[in-house]
Formats: sequence, C-alpha cells, structure tokens
Amino acid sequence: MHVREKGRFVLEAAYLVPGICILLVFLVYFTLYAHDYAVCTHAALESGTKGIYQSDRTATQEQTAIKTDLEKKLDERLLWIDDPEVVVSVSPLRASICIVGSGRFLTTYSIEVNRTLYRVNPCDTLRTTRWLMNTAGEEG
Repeated sequence: MHVREKGRFVLEAAYLVPGICILLVFLVYFTLYAHDYAVCTHAALESGTKGIYQSDRTATQEQTAIKTDLEKKLDERLLWIDDPEVVVSVSPLRASICIVGSGRFLTTYSIEVNRTLYRVNPCDTLRTTRWLMNTAGEEG
C-alpha cells in the first residue's frame, strides 16, 4: 500500500509542476502586455498634449513634432512591442493618435491604442489658423 501512495505523489507532481510553470510564463507576458499598453496610452496623451497647444506651427509641423516625440518615447520605454506603427493626424480642432504593434512572443495578440485630443479653446485656434475663412471662401 505504501508503494501506490508514493506513485500517486509523483503523478500529481508531474501534472502540477508544468502547469504552474506555464501559468508563471503567461503571467510574465501578460504583465509585459499590460505595461506596454499603459506606456502607449500615456505616451500618446503626453506627446499629443505637448504638441497640439503650440499655435505658431502649421498642422503638418505639429503632426511631425508629435510623431517624432512619440516614437522617441516609445523606443525608450517599451518592453514587449518590437516596432510600433505610429499614425498621427492633426486638424485645427483635434489630434488623433493611433499606435499599433505586437511582440515577438504571442504575435497573434497586438496592442492598438487610439486617442483623440481636443483643443481647449477651438475658437481661438480657428481664428488664428484662418481655417474657417478658407472653407467659407471656397463655398461662396
């Protein structure tokens, strides 16, 4: 009877140890995924807020400034994503930022962050950029 009990513990350990190891590996990769998602969200909001409120630049200059600042921040901070794609579009009222990327391990899972930042005083921006006058002149 003692021989069967010893065999039972070995059999239970043969199932438990690999299961626990797999759970730990997935926990580490989930932590990296969650970290990169939070970093992408924060970097998009930080770069967008920093770049959208400078009214002395054109929309393409703002777009380029936001994109280069965002790519620099992401290169320094990301742990799981290899090469994130950054798409920025700027209009007189808002800036839209999209970050998409996936990692080397579990490539089927990807991170996609879409953030839209609105200007605080869009009326002042419209007046200084003459965007409203250009559209009114085209209609009339």
